[in-house]
Amino acid sequence: MRVAILYNPRPDVAAGALDDAAEEYDEPETIDAIAKALAGMGVEPAPVTADAEFPRTLKHGGFDFVFNIAEGAGRRCREAVPAAICEFLGLPVTGSDALTLAATLDKNIARRIVSPDVPVARGVLVEGTADEPALAELAYPVVVKPNDEGSSKGITREALCADIGAAAGRCRWLRDRYACPVLVEEFLPGMEVTAAVTGNGRTASVIGLMEIAPAVDRGEPFLYSLETKRDYRRQVRYHVPPRLEAVRLEEIRSHALNAYRLLGCRDFARIDFRADAAGRPRFLECNPLPGLHPESSDIVILARQVWPERELPYERLVQGILRDAAQRYGVTV
Repeated sequence: MRVAILYNPRPDVAAGALDDAAEEYDEPETIDAIAKALAGMGVEPAPVTADAEFPRTLKHGGFDFVFNIAEGAGRRCREAVPAAICEFLGLPVTGSDALTLAATLDKNIARRIVSPDVPVARGVLVEGTADEPALAELAYPVVVKPNDEGSSKGITREALCADIGAAAGRCRWLRDRYACPVLVEEFLPGMEVTAAVTGNGRTASVIGLMEIAPAVDRGEPFLYSLETKRDYRRQVRYHVPPRLEAVRLEEIRSHALNAYRLLGCRDFARIDFRADAAGRPRFLECNPLPGLHPESSDIVILARQVWPERELPYERLVQGILRDAAQRYGVTV
């Protein structure tokens, strides 16, 4: 079986561009690791850049399957385009389809789809200055973030705003630079937990839950910001399973599976939650195209702690994605 690894390579950031402009794109280490994992199950992997020529490359490349991690280009539908082109070409593809990829990249749409079945943090969408009076409806502090960005783009330390004035100013700053609406959510002071879900339909399962905590508790609000993620070895401690009572762990598992199904996820996804002051988990977002960097990606860190090293957790994760996708299409790998 010949498998295309469809991806967008991380470009050099142009002078004057935002510091996080290339944050969501993939590094060579990721592509090499995926290719090695796929080769280990007896398939022939071939990296394919998701540029303007990739439809032609896929059509004439003799591929049997596409392993899709492409971020695409453009605004809120960008992640959906590569998957949609694979579908148009009739090529089996791993991961969620175009509808799910578009809906989940738009954080407000994803919230509307899962709620009220899965509880969410209180929030408002600010598309322009006319929406700013709605900020008065929220309790402070709040987290202010681009509505249709991934990889924590725009979510820096300044995203945590203590009052309406700071929140409104941050909304304008983000709109000017990211050219998209801004989601403002009440800051949840409890534990942050991410869930890794794999599989399809009623056989989908949570392979593990991971608490994301500060390395040093300084008694101040902890935000899993862009700066923190970039320095995760020093600033973050990951706990698998989270340091929660069994009933809360089961509640998060249930919410994760429910969100996965409501959003139409396929094969794998990472779903993030944060607890309110009473310890009740609230949905933050779903990433059906989570990073697969062999060292630093959250879902990989989680897999390493769930599965013993002798079971080759990275290979098991990547190979499992292809096997689940192949099963959906009735293809033998």
